Amino acid sequence: MDDNRKSAKEVEIDHLLAEEFLCDPDFADRFAAACGLALTGLSVKAALPEPALGGEGFGDLLVHGTAQGQSFALLIEDKITAGPALRQAERYAAHADRLRDAGHAVWSILVAPAAYRGERALYDAALDLETVAGLLRNADPRRLAHRRAILRRALEKKASTGVRLPDAAIYRLKTAYLDHAAAWGARHGISLQLPALRDSYYDGDSWIDPIRHPALPGAMTLRHRLWMSFDSHLGQVDLIINPATEPDRQAFEFHAPEGALLSTYGRQQKGLQLSFPVRQMRPATGFAPDTADAALAAMQRLVRWWSDLRRHPGR
Repeated sequence: MDDNRKSAKEVEIDHLLAEEFLCDPDFADRFAAACGLALTGLSVKAALPEPALGGEGFGDLLVHGTAQGQSFALLIEDKITAGPALRQAERYAAHADRLRDAGHAVWSILVAPAAYRGERALYDAALDLETVAGLLRNADPRRLAHRRAILRRALEKKASTGVRLPDAAIYRLKTAYLDHAAAWGARHGISLQLPALRDSYYDGDSWIDPIRHPALPGAMTLRHRLWMSFDSHLGQVDLIINPATEPDRQAFEFHAPEGALLSTYGRQQKGLQLSFPVRQMRPATGFAPDTADAALAAMQRLVRWWSDLRRHPGR
């Protein structure tokens, strides 16, 4: 049978490590030694995936307990293919300092494939993902093989896709877009619910998605594709419903607003989308207010079309 599973994700590594720290009494000592830390006799009290970093976003894993009569904490960042998020190592270091001020011995640790560079030197210690597989122990050989396979798939993912590095130009473009769209919505009285600004974006990340509105049902969202393809000069605004019921299909097919393009949506084509073309907006040329205004006006038109159709279904 073909192995058609998805490659391991960082979150899978987070939970694997959390379980090892909590369930194998000697794993923490092996882990610390592999990191080059002068720590022995570690007793783990908690291993928390996605810990808050003191108001500066979230980390991957926080392990804390006692060692040699002192409280300790390990702040762990796991990487497979993603590059470092904005100020990531700096935010880890700042939170580590806060924990030290509270009386804990703290180390920030990067766990990543050996080929990963990123901000490796900015953490207190680094551990190759290849080494972690050798730290795992289990009396059940099948369970041990399963857990090592998770790490193997993560390394295979890294080998096949490489590291995606953050793109500062796309970050600036999306920052300007989201600020502008929020102000535009306030001026025009349209309650667009925009996605939150992420810590970083990557080359090719061209979507503002999902965008919601109170008048739209839960299965329906808006999005703005800032550019469509390398050789196109267009972007596109989409109204998407997924999955689409038969009444939805009739509405989209027979009552679509003038000029809107209808197409199927989703890998299984169970959804539909109505689209309006707009001018493209690319990182190289920067944020274009007029293009954003045209896209936002298209979203407003689609919301009003749907609201009017619900009020007057026979039209």
